[in-house]
Amino acid sequence: MRDFLPAEARLRGALAARVERSFAVHGYHRVVVPAFEHAAVLERGLGSLDPDEVLRFVEPETGAIVALRPDLTPQIARLVVTRLLDEPGPVRLAYHGSVWRRRRARARRHQQIPQAGIELVGLSATVGDLEVLRVGAAAVRAAGLPRFVIDVGHVGVAGALLAEVPAVARASLVEVLALKDTSALVSRAEQAGLRGGMLAGIAALPDLHGGADIWPRARRVLGGTVAAGALDELHRLWDRLCTEEPGAEVVVDLGETSRFEYYSGMTCQFLAEGPGEAIGSGGRYDGLFARFGAPRPAAGVALDLDNLAWALARTGVGEPAPRSVVIAAVPPEAAAIAAALRAGAIACVSGPEDAFGYARAWQHSHVLTIDPSGAVLTDLVLGGERRLSETDPIRVAMAVGAIIDHPEEMRCPI
Repeated sequence: MRDFLPAEARLRGALAARVERSFAVHGYHRVVVPAFEHAAVLERGLGSLDPDEVLRFVEPETGAIVALRPDLTPQIARLVVTRLLDEPGPVRLAYHGSVWRRRRARARRHQQIPQAGIELVGLSATVGDLEVLRVGAAAVRAAGLPRFVIDVGHVGVAGALLAEVPAVARASLVEVLALKDTSALVSRAEQAGLRGGMLAGIAALPDLHGGADIWPRARRVLGGTVAAGALDELHRLWDRLCTEEPGAEVVVDLGETSRFEYYSGMTCQFLAEGPGEAIGSGGRYDGLFARFGAPRPAAGVALDLDNLAWALARTGVGEPAPRSVVIAAVPPEAAAIAAALRAGAIACVSGPEDAFGYARAWQHSHVLTIDPSGAVLTDLVLGGERRLSETDPIRVAMAVGAIIDHPEEMRCPI
């Protein structure tokens, strides 16, 4: 868990607001679900919960087992099934909140992970998949990141090849496939009884990653196998995504196995330089709603706001500091000017004796000094001063507001 100090809290709040606005303009309605959830709901949606990964507690009054949510999607499914089932579909919902996971891979990682995402319930592939990917890409751009990669896969490719393999052997194969360890993959596949085209198909997956050049190679290896249907579906999605998102770099990974048991079709990751992990991920999970007794096609994507902020910082494009004023004046004048500034939606405070030191410490952008000789506005961000000829508090506030809105006029006389 962690705290956010004012500057970081402001940056994270602004980032989340941009992402949420992007979801909203695409027709996604925000919902809020509890941080705690009954473990039974999470287990129904995710399968069994690894006790080493999930923070569990006993609810004191009932004795029920609850957990800090490691994923919001099962909660959205519960919400749709219990509260929104009779509403006309498709259901488009958005959320912003934290999930909690006991991650041990890297010391710098926190257990509290802020996310913002969408869930689309009621549209099947390829139409639904394309919408989720396009809305996710739009949100990343709205956050301020112009360049990123969309990495798509399909669990049905490896899933079809491994469908007849016993569960224990299948888990072992998925493990080495995730590591792209071809030699171990072939060895374990042979031990599991795979032969011929099925073996060749599995062995080829680690190398089937890239752009347009992978499709002929994938077709040669997988075209005559049970994975051909999933391959065709992914190819159609890739074609449309490349056509309709010409500014995005789209790559394919046929060996992607992230959360293999959770997803049922398309999977995706949004990648960018900096964090070393995805800034967003998601996919199709058509089987999830059946676990809640109401089968529905569904897909979604979640943006990791920590990783997205890291990628944005890597670009060097930061959030502009808010424009706010520290007023150094005697109390009656300061109160009148502050009221007028706030009426114009300009943030301000009455400063202590060292108004400039206070402003710099708390990241205010301007200091307005009132003394017997008149009013002087100092810009601490851009530098420079303006002497204001006005003395009436309302007219002073109007002049300050005009300068703040047009900082290029800082050195021009009023």
